Amino acid sequence: MNDDWAAYCSEIDNKSPELTASPPKLNGHSHEGFVVSALSRLKSASINDHIEEMKERLAKERDVVPGMITTGTVTLVYAPPGAGKTVWILGSLFQSIRNNLIKGSDVIYFNEDDGVKGIIQKGEMGRLHGMTMVSLALSKDPSLRTTDDALRLLNAIREEGEADGKIVICDTLKKFAPVLNKGDMREVLHVFREFAAAGGTVILLGHCNKHRSMDGRLIYEGVGDLKSDVDNMFGLDPVNDKYAPYQELLVINEKDRSQISFEGGFKYKQTSEVVNYKQSVDSVEFMSPDDISELKTKQTQQINIAKAQSKYEDEYYFLSDVMWKSGKTWTMRQLKDLLRDEEINPNECTYKKLRSCIELLRGNNIKVIRSAAHGAKIFEWQEM
Repeated sequence: MNDDWAAYCSEIDNKSPELTASPPKLNGHSHEGFVVSALSRLKSASINDHIEEMKERLAKERDVVPGMITTGTVTLVYAPPGAGKTVWILGSLFQSIRNNLIKGSDVIYFNEDDGVKGIIQKGEMGRLHGMTMVSLALSKDPSLRTTDDALRLLNAIREEGEADGKIVICDTLKKFAPVLNKGDMREVLHVFREFAAAGGTVILLGHCNKHRSMDGRLIYEGVGDLKSDVDNMFGLDPVNDKYAPYQELLVINEKDRSQISFEGGFKYKQTSEVVNYKQSVDSVEFMSPDDISELKTKQTQQINIAKAQSKYEDEYYFLSDVMWKSGKTWTMRQLKDLLRDEEINPNECTYKKLRSCIELLRGNNIKVIRSAAHGAKIFEWQEM
């Protein structure tokens, strides 16, 4: 009977080879000939066995830009074109290197926002501080010519265990991915997040829209959900024009993973006939919350001007045209009388809107003077 049973099993095996073949691999994953189940893979990917390693890495966290950006994070810093975000980041990095907060040899700077002259200028400055300055357009490595090549290289650095402690600057983000394309941006941010998770640091420089929001604030140029994909997000709001000796930048805290959110600003000497670019970079200086009360007043003035220009556009240009070109002072009654003149007021500005516009502009474009005789308000236009 036993012999008959053995013969039967042998016959079944021969007829049904699929019963004796190895089970199919799950997504192609196996280990030494054994299939790795989905549950086993999930458990092996857990952080349970790596918590101590992660705590050690967290203990090594240090400032890159004091009080603002720390290692192991992905940070987006945006500003209007020409505000000086490159001056700011270079000046801040150089100071951190000189103060031994970071090593210059750990910094990798991708300069994708400059012409040849600017690349050489910033390259020489970075080289003096031991930084690795990269311009993909001028790369001599044929496999490192595009931003896709750069992203693959960052992935390779991480996989080889070399990301820990490295600080990557992308100047600017829109050269690495279309900032208005959610799909592409998500993939690029995934590379940066993996790099940061391995102990690296990524600082992305971005732009904001030319025009401010209806309430006068900066608007980041890019997809809105980018904010959820980074650890920190800061705006640099310039409050001086390009002709001022110093540019002052108020830091807008959009998102900060720190327990105590960053408050403050920066200032630097603007490049001019007497101040070269290197001197501008070397002059970058932190401004504490106590130093920026005047800065916030200037920002409020800018916001109010932007509100007036967007909400009361016709009234704003009516006032600037009449008051600035004449160079005279005006009472409210005189301005009201001018509204009846169709040539001066072709857009039919109303008295109600004119008063609202004047209220927003008081203390910035419009200076209020009190008449000594009767205390009446007299208005004078002043350029900001």
